[in-house]
Amino acid sequence: MKKSLWLSLSSLLLLTACQQAPVSCEAASHSIAQVQGRGIESPLLGQQVSIQGVVLGVVYADGPMPGLMLQSQVPDQDPLTAEGIFVALNNAEQYQAGQLLSVRGTVAEVEQLTSLIDVEVLADCGKAELAPLSLTLPLPAELSWEAYEGMWLRIEQPLVVTDSYNLGRYGEIMLADQRLMVPTQVATPGAAAQQLAAENDRRSILLDDGRYQQNPDPLPYPDTGLSAYNSLRVGDQILNIEGILHQDERGYRLLPTAKPSFITTNPRPAAPDKTAADELRIASYNVLNFFTGHGQENAFPTRRGARNAAELARQQAKLVEALLALDADIIGLLELENNGYAEGSASATLLAALNARSSEPYQQVVLADAPGSDDIKVGLFYRASRVTAVGQAASQTAAPFTRLHRPPVAQSFRHHASEQVVTVAINHFKSKGSCPRTGNADYATQRDQGDGQACWNAARVEAATALHQWLATTPTGVTTAYQVIMGDFNAYRQEDPIRWFEQQGWQYLDDGKAASYSFVFRGQSGSLDHLLTTPVLAEKMVSFTHWPINADEPVLLDYSTRFKPASQREQLFAPNPYRSSDHDPILATFRF
Repeated sequence: MKKSLWLSLSSLLLLTACQQAPVSCEAASHSIAQVQGRGIESPLLGQQVSIQGVVLGVVYADGPMPGLMLQSQVPDQDPLTAEGIFVALNNAEQYQAGQLLSVRGTVAEVEQLTSLIDVEVLADCGKAELAPLSLTLPLPAELSWEAYEGMWLRIEQPLVVTDSYNLGRYGEIMLADQRLMVPTQVATPGAAAQQLAAENDRRSILLDDGRYQQNPDPLPYPDTGLSAYNSLRVGDQILNIEGILHQDERGYRLLPTAKPSFITTNPRPAAPDKTAADELRIASYNVLNFFTGHGQENAFPTRRGARNAAELARQQAKLVEALLALDADIIGLLELENNGYAEGSASATLLAALNARSSEPYQQVVLADAPGSDDIKVGLFYRASRVTAVGQAASQTAAPFTRLHRPPVAQSFRHHASEQVVTVAINHFKSKGSCPRTGNADYATQRDQGDGQACWNAARVEAATALHQWLATTPTGVTTAYQVIMGDFNAYRQEDPIRWFEQQGWQYLDDGKAASYSFVFRGQSGSLDHLLTTPVLAEKMVSFTHWPINADEPVLLDYSTRFKPASQREQLFAPNPYRSSDHDPILATFRF
């Protein structure tokens, strides 16, 4: 079994008795810095060169292209040229860190990593002393990680975890000097967002486990061992970060040469406070493809969610714990399987499981016709002891909700304690992915415009416009000044759809924190889930809560057993609310 890199590299690089390179060692045709050049590609691509460098360590000995990382013994003093380079060698493991080698090979870019291939080791030139280059983040504005490619680095400050999505598959986590926000969560789309995106790149780096294998077992991080009760959350701190900077198609990463340590600085949050008798609480929760397979010829694997009955039971158990803790009177649900409302359907199954645990049973809003033909739908649960559904359940299935977006569902409710009526509409707009291809009719208007809002932004603005106009027609048949639109709008706080709603007079509700979020994507946090109300209802709000039970948690802790070795399937699962979905729930509490 291949050991972790920090164990295999030992401390040979720091030699107290340094042997100088013999004068007879063959001179190099180029320095490593000359091969690297100042750009993202070598200026010497395809040319044969000879170089000298100190072995930093073996890179991915268990991978399809093992090799060594070499670093210049004497740098060229140009901060824009990296001093390290990857040398592809099948017999790399016979060399040790600290050896000074003379090698010859052909310059290539291997998955964006400047490399020498077809390599011949010309001479072992003795041993050399190197120390890691000390860095602090963010990198200076004039530099990028390319300037350090292949080099031995040490980060001289604590960093925080910003993403753990690939911890289970590839043994890697993303780090930065602070929580990174999605640029359009906090900045206007366009130049301001682009500037923040560039800053985020200079603040962040992947920490690898140094192994090429997928689905590592045991898991490399945290040092105390990951389990259902010992998480590694976004925002947790990491110390002793040292490694060799590698690059591949997934970005720049440190291959560790020292064992990092972790500190829990973002502990799991407690449940929200209970709802008072005179209050009305409304919540929105994306339940991540809750599918039962009911109505399908073969129930499992479901079209999007659980692959078998055991996974469904695990998913359901976690969701019920989360829904109970919300203590909400009205819950908007997203990503339910669109398979009706009868027994066995996704909505009826989740409702029954919730009511089996709740002292105040919920009911579901039932539409006369299916809300569109998409695989998933939105829905509403309500606590009958606290509110009564009035008027008619309504859904807008006309354009633009005939494709891309899920049709919204609206229902009016009478709050028993206050006798006030509130109309709630739950929504799920088109995601930012699955971009239209060149030649597609949508390409010109719906492609990524480069302003930070990704693909389909115009479609989301169109959906926002249609939703606003539909609600103006009083679709539930009940007129009230108290109205709510909420759900997963797939738009961050400063993006066009959310700002368009505000321009129409909708009041955006939040917890007042600049770094608000409900989702983490590629190491950046932001809110895709929002709750807006009419101004008169906003005046009645007594609290707003983003309950961070999912976005900060490793995906490894969800219900799925996919890609998990047998030893991890129980170790990483608990029937608790943490990582019950990929989105965090949001909830607003009102008093009339």
